[in-house]
Amino acid sequence: MLRRTPLLVLAASAALLTGCHDQPAPRPAAAPSGQVTPALGGRLAAAHRPPDRPMNRLERPVHARLAAQVAGQGLTLTYLDCPPWDGTVPSRMTCTAYVDGVLARVAVHLKAAVEGKAVSFDAKLLDGVIATRNLEATLRRQGWQRADCGDAPAYPATVGSRIVCRVTGSAGGRYVQATVTERSGAVMIADYRARS
Repeated sequence: MLRRTPLLVLAASAALLTGCHDQPAPRPAAAPSGQVTPALGGRLAAAHRPPDRPMNRLERPVHARLAAQVAGQGLTLTYLDCPPWDGTVPSRMTCTAYVDGVLARVAVHLKAAVEGKAVSFDAKLLDGVIATRNLEATLRRQGWQRADCGDAPAYPATVGSRIVCRVTGSAGGRYVQATVTERSGAVMIADYRARS
């Protein structure tokens, strides 16, 4: 039976967009019985290291707000990299966020809070990232005692990609797959089927 399950990965107005190429997931290992045991998890984003320089006076407050939003969802925003800002308001820019190994774009809108003295901002993560621990928690809420969706803390919400999980219940274990159906991070969970 197929279920469409939205995974709320971030605060209501926030989502992440990957800005990198996917790497294939590890190849499945052959089980002793000759059957193929699927590799847990999904396609991993290419590893990106944040810049060595400290964040500037604009990046620090935007980072702090977004980091608080994603922390509640089991994600860690390690760094925010924005283009140079000339100090004018209103102004819009797109920054790059480093979230649990996923490179993401952030839309930032700067505006005057107090004319000539203070600037406020709205920041919005543009697309989805699937937090592994959220997916595992969703599977447990659906009745499985245990769920393991791999070691990566997060996966890009690329439509059509899938994340393989091992679930265990009172009748034993099996594999399921979560297929990403929307860039916001919604997935459809179904029994695992090997790709041909």
